[in-house]
Amino acid sequence: MCREIGIALLACAGASLIDVPGHAGTPVSDVDSCKTTTGELTRDATLVGADGRYRLVLVTRTGDRTVSGVLVLVASPPGREVLGSASTPLQGSTDIDLREVGAHRIGDPASTDPNAPGVLVLESGGRDTRQILLRLGSDANRVDRRLYDGGRTVLRVREIDADGFSGTWESGARSSIAGHFCAKRL
Repeated sequence: MCREIGIALLACAGASLIDVPGHAGTPVSDVDSCKTTTGELTRDATLVGADGRYRLVLVTRTGDRTVSGVLVLVASPPGREVLGSASTPLQGSTDIDLREVGAHRIGDPASTDPNAPGVLVLESGGRDTRQILLRLGSDANRVDRRLYDGGRTVLRVREIDADGFSGTWESGARSSIAGHFCAKRL
C-alpha cells in the first residue's frame, strides 16, 4: 500500500519510488546507496562466477539523472571466452533505458542473442593492473564484427564485494557523458 507524500514522492511498504525526471521508477534506496567509487581493482579481481541477477543503477556525474533496471549475467558460451587480449567470461542483458541518462544506445542492451548480447563483460590486465568492463549494446558486442570507433557505452568496474560491483561509466561518440554505477545482487 502506497501513499502520496508531497507532489511527486510515493511512500510504500518496502521501498519508496521517486517519480521525477530521470528517476522514474527508481527505488529511493538504490539511488541513495549508489555512491561514487574511485578505487582500483586488485590484479586478481574477476567477475568469473558472478553470473546472476542484479539491480543496476546508473547516475550521471552531476547526479541530476538516474536510471535503474535489472542486469542479468550468464557464462559466455564456449569459444567466446577470449576477445583479443581480453577474456569475456560473462555476457547478458539489461532492461535499463540508456536515454534516461543521455547515454548512447549501440544496439539493444536487452538482447539475449549469444552472438550479439546486450552486455559483454571484458577482463584484461597485466602483471600489476586489472581492468573489467561491461560493454552495453548488441551492435557493440557482435561476434561477427569488431567496432573500433564510433559510439560506446561502457561500465568500468572499480570495486567488487559480496553484494555486487560498482564503478564508473561513460558513453559517447562526438560528445561524452559519464557518471558512476552500482550493481547489487538481487
